[in-house]
Amino acid sequence: MTDTTTFQTQPATLTGSDITERLAEAARYALLRRLSPAIRHDMAGALQPISMVAVLLEKRLQKPVPDLAVIGKNVHDINTLAREASSTCMQLMSWLAPKQDVSVAIHEGVQEAIALVATELSFQGITLVNDTTCVAATLPVSVLRGLFMASLLALTDTHPGPATVVLGAAVEAGHTVLTLTLTAATGADSDESMTALAAYRVLDWDDVRALAAVGSAGLVLSSGRVELRFPS
Repeated sequence: MTDTTTFQTQPATLTGSDITERLAEAARYALLRRLSPAIRHDMAGALQPISMVAVLLEKRLQKPVPDLAVIGKNVHDINTLAREASSTCMQLMSWLAPKQDVSVAIHEGVQEAIALVATELSFQGITLVNDTTCVAATLPVSVLRGLFMASLLALTDTHPGPATVVLGAAVEAGHTVLTLTLTAATGADSDESMTALAAYRVLDWDDVRALAAVGSAGLVLSSGRVELRFPS
């Protein structure tokens, strides 16, 4: 005799905050998928020098009389490059699984964030200018790698043609303010072929709004400009 049990599932009841958090989680996933090719590229770049020195070492070992002094230097170089590559890869992996949400100087954090996408955006004709040196304030790494990066990609992913994006910062009335201002290149023709081809999908302003909501950040959008406001 088979005992069968019928389970009845009740529809989940989500509050407004639950929905907002889930939208933010979806935005974070989309952002990571969007950034994954750049992370993979940087990891490969960190490992490539090790392979190059290893190939050179192999050729030197095949000589009738290997130069042990040179070979020893190559072995030392491989060890040094391996440590550097390990450090670089661990830093890149922290984009996917951060250990702790430390605060960093805005200029330093912005520079680290844009370095990940600067090459890709340059292929779209987008030039990034980090003009945040005048502000000594700090922000959590999660903000710069999350909301800030989502804002930058939403601003540039669908922009056709060459442009410059100036990244600015200020402290105003108890708030730390980050601004992203896009200016199309003078005389440049709009070219849809230069629009970003996202690995997953482009980031849109709904993603940015969701991340701003869970981060208690103020968000002001206007044509070609994004303003992010954080309580100091």
